[in-house]
Amino acid sequence: MAKQPKSRSEKRADKLQREQEALNRVFRIFLIGIAAECYVLFLYARFVKGNAQQMLTARTAVVWLGFIGLAAAAAGLTLALVKKGDKKLFPAGLWTLGTGLFFALSSALMYTMFPQGTLLLCVAIPILTVFGLVYYLFQHEFFFSCVILGGTMFTLWVLRKGLGTANWNAKVIAGGVVVLIGLAAVAFLTYKISQKDGKWPYKGNFRVFSAGCPYTVLYATYGVAAAAILLALVFSASIYYTMWAVGIALFALAVYYTTKLM
Repeated sequence: MAKQPKSRSEKRADKLQREQEALNRVFRIFLIGIAAECYVLFLYARFVKGNAQQMLTARTAVVWLGFIGLAAAAAGLTLALVKKGDKKLFPAGLWTLGTGLFFALSSALMYTMFPQGTLLLCVAIPILTVFGLVYYLFQHEFFFSCVILGGTMFTLWVLRKGLGTANWNAKVIAGGVVVLIGLAAVAFLTYKISQKDGKWPYKGNFRVFSAGCPYTVLYATYGVAAAAILLALVFSASIYYTMWAVGIALFALAVYYTTKLM
């Protein structure tokens, strides 16, 4: 018996359900980002800026939280593997795994890279939260462009700090070259995906970009990123202005993809 096509009301209900699910994910990511940032700022006030007693107590807490996080991650992974088909316990295992990894990795970073590790987390958490919001609110190609240009901004910042120094000059130049090679590889992979109408060209065949993905915009994004890094490697004095140019390109992409949603 042929399957009956969905009525207009059923299609509208499905669309509303998908939108509600996406909105729930957005709120969840936003709340997780706020909680994680409050946790790191709380430790920053005591582990980095506190008095001697506060720093000693916070140091002990960071170590214990790291071990507790490792234990929670192991328990969550075990639960997720054992209860893979359970609709309630499997998500609980993934949440436990993710929470445990956050405490374990953040504690390791704060302890081994004192005080820069805590400062890095204070900056990285809001950025990652924004990336998560972009992933669920916008097209996947815009999220990918944000990652590319965000990584370009970080690369330019590293080049600005390291070029011309005695210890880091050769290392940051090598890193910049590796990033350029990576951009070329990503551009080639994007071409292969475009040949499959936005789907992964190798095993899996899952959708990566939307059906109407503007690939010329993606290629232009790669070109801006590569040109910015190459210009920074050749003329280090231009990095400050190049970072502004990349930021303007990111803003222009945000406007472009926002209009496509309307």
